[in-house]
Amino acid sequence: MTKIEDKLNSLLASDIIEPVVGGCPWVSPLVTVVKDNGDLRLCVDMRRANAAIVRERHIMPTIEDFLPRFTSAKWFSRLDVKEAFHQVELDSESRYITTFITHMGLFRYKRLMYGIACAPELFQRILEQILSPHSKNVVSFIDDVLIFARTEQEHDEVLKAVLSTLSAYGILLNQSKCVFKVLELDFLGHVISPDGIRPSHSKVESLLKFRAPATSEEVRSFLGLVTYIGRFLPDLATITAPLRELTHSGVRFTWGEEQQASFERLKQLIGNVQNLRFFDNKLRTRVVADASPVALGAVLLQFDGPTDDDPRPIAYASKSLTTTEKRYCQTEKEALALVWAVERFSVYLLGRTFELETDHKPLEAIFKPTSRPCSRIERWVLRLQSFSFVVKYRSGTGNVADPLSRLVEAQQPEEFDAESKFMVLAVLESAAVDVQQLEEMSNTDATLEVVKQCLRTGNWEAQEAKAFSPFKNELGFVGDLLVRGNKLIAPDCLRSRMLDLAHEGHPGESVMKRRLRDRVWWPGMDRDTEKRVRTCEGCRLVSMPNKPEPMSRREMPAKPWIELAIDFLGPLPCGTYLLVIIDYFSRYKEVELMSRITAKETVERLDRIFSRLGYPQTITLDNAKQFVGTELEEYSTMKGITLRHSTPYWPQENGLVERQNRSLLKRLQISHALGRDWRRDLREYLMMY
Repeated sequence: MTKIEDKLNSLLASDIIEPVVGGCPWVSPLVTVVKDNGDLRLCVDMRRANAAIVRERHIMPTIEDFLPRFTSAKWFSRLDVKEAFHQVELDSESRYITTFITHMGLFRYKRLMYGIACAPELFQRILEQILSPHSKNVVSFIDDVLIFARTEQEHDEVLKAVLSTLSAYGILLNQSKCVFKVLELDFLGHVISPDGIRPSHSKVESLLKFRAPATSEEVRSFLGLVTYIGRFLPDLATITAPLRELTHSGVRFTWGEEQQASFERLKQLIGNVQNLRFFDNKLRTRVVADASPVALGAVLLQFDGPTDDDPRPIAYASKSLTTTEKRYCQTEKEALALVWAVERFSVYLLGRTFELETDHKPLEAIFKPTSRPCSRIERWVLRLQSFSFVVKYRSGTGNVADPLSRLVEAQQPEEFDAESKFMVLAVLESAAVDVQQLEEMSNTDATLEVVKQCLRTGNWEAQEAKAFSPFKNELGFVGDLLVRGNKLIAPDCLRSRMLDLAHEGHPGESVMKRRLRDRVWWPGMDRDTEKRVRTCEGCRLVSMPNKPEPMSRREMPAKPWIELAIDFLGPLPCGTYLLVIIDYFSRYKEVELMSRITAKETVERLDRIFSRLGYPQTITLDNAKQFVGTELEEYSTMKGITLRHSTPYWPQENGLVERQNRSLLKRLQISHALGRDWRRDLREYLMMY
């Protein structure tokens, strides 16, 4: 909580967010991501809000739009705008839709934020307007600004003017990413130089580094890509013949010189960077992604018409999986492939609607705004909030990215999601077990081991996993622990302990279920909860209805309480009275044990509590003699407290404290029925509450 508060205070100090007072028609949840250095990244889930945001009608430029302007340029510089979106201030009338909720209250953004659907187009239009006086020698794409000129003197003059303009508008640059006055540089996936412009070699690098297929299945996968994107290459049938022989059933797989020559020739043909097309804003765009046990692959394609008859390859990409990523279940790997592919080709996809193709059917549902996937996938999906896409399923036999994920050369992989290392700390603290003990419990649970295997393989036919199968799209791993969303799936040997913890203080079914659902899950958890309440000896001896209790904060209010309710409960059989104090706003509760309930003693107890927690504005109370005497009246006047006495013989007017008294009385009756120390049980109940 402290780290979240520090991050929010930092954003407040930077004038990026502001607190929200009162209600708001749009409130989005906050998602926190823990970085490797222990710092936090705060993300707002804007998926539902984005459905109501009207996109900018500003067409994003492509490299083809810029090409004619580079023909005679010889000197170049590239500037990178720092935290681009945060440098645009939101109109006060538009800020409400960015409102998000935290334990510190509601906040909203004062600056344009990542995650708003129209942010790329909006920022693009604004930056183009700012740089319009220099449009002859300047182009921009989102946060990249390219300066070009025929002579060195002209370049320097334009660069100086552009820097002056950006400074006048208060736009900051990321100096470490800027490139000044060079004869050649990369821009939007192309190499620009005095000799002309050519596609960057990185677009086909992964394809040219294909290793030779080792099985007939890998040969078929490679030929599927060749046929799909190279169907009009000359003599294709002749070149592929040696490889097609290996795909026939019953033929022994033998890789010889003839097959290797055919393989190398095909790589050169379909991987010729000069054969790649320029990206066209007017054409239908598709990203095809795939995941294998060792790597990810992606292809960016465009089509001239509504059919897939003439694909135009734009770029290829692949990525080896890290040791950690190889342990992901298949659904997580396939989801990772989609998110990685979109971010890899983001320069072509921002501000446009495109198709996102996968051969993993569950992803069609998982990538919808209403889905509830496991925490890892949910964080990945949030990274795509600024993109507009439709996920489409195509069977594995037609996935042209398959060879890019299977034939990739072994290389030192980069961690895609280095910030996602997290643990379900609330569960560990509540269950009073350490990570090692919890992992041992999970690894020795036969049912969970079967579920883990089903999750890794995608095969859910095992009878032991039947109860988990309906939730398979929400399951994932945190290390060796199995989770559903952000809740730990408790192993069988831990479930009884979790039920005991949830039933501390003898709450009813509703409160027990709420406590458990915040932390853990297992099939039939609600049924087990109901059984625990029915079989609890204390609850059975005191046959009071298990009414839901009001939600309580797990901490003291951040500010002094405003309105209180107080009442006495008793006398108990031992002669002791309970002074019950409840805060209307937070439902925080204090209980004082008193043997004498004179007005003087009551004022002293209240003053002792207020000296710690602050003075309230009002106190609601009944007409007991301790509350209507001069002592309390004089004390409240001196402290600026307004007393609100309830109507005589109508206790419902002070209903909040009356309900709390019933809850306290139930716990005292249970303690008495079980022959326990009621004072100790009362302290445990208050701690639990």
